[in-house]
Amino acid sequence: MNVKYNSLGIHIKAKDIRDSVNFYSDLGMKPVFAYGSMEFLTSLPDGIPTAPESYNGAIFAVGEGLLEVADGHMAVNPDVFKQEISSSKVSAMIKVKSVKDIVTTATANNISIAVPIREFPWGTREVVIKDPDGFVLVFVEQLSQQ
Repeated sequence: MNVKYNSLGIHIKAKDIRDSVNFYSDLGMKPVFAYGSMEFLTSLPDGIPTAPESYNGAIFAVGEGLLEVADGHMAVNPDVFKQEISSSKVSAMIKVKSVKDIVTTATANNISIAVPIREFPWGTREVVIKDPDGFVLVFVEQLSQQ
């Protein structure tokens, strides 16, 4: 059997959906779909496809992948959304053209850098930022073809 993968999505269970949506938007990510209450949906930029739902969420396109933040889910215990992420055991690696642009954007929006820019011998430059729930985002710039 020859399995072919198209893309990867990440679903983050957010304690505060507005903080999370603002955070990812401030990093330059654009929401491509949102769901939830009318109060939540009308707080988002115009032109985003939406659907009513009993909990709120937004989906951001990240290259060919998706990053979804939500404050509820029908298959997840509600207590999970109140938990803070206290470990960096799982992180997202996001390939970007320039990590310096990420740092500039983060700094302009008062987003803290968890680990400053660092170059690695395998040919990448990386910077680490944590989202409002503590989820680790590693932004990776390819420096060489190694």
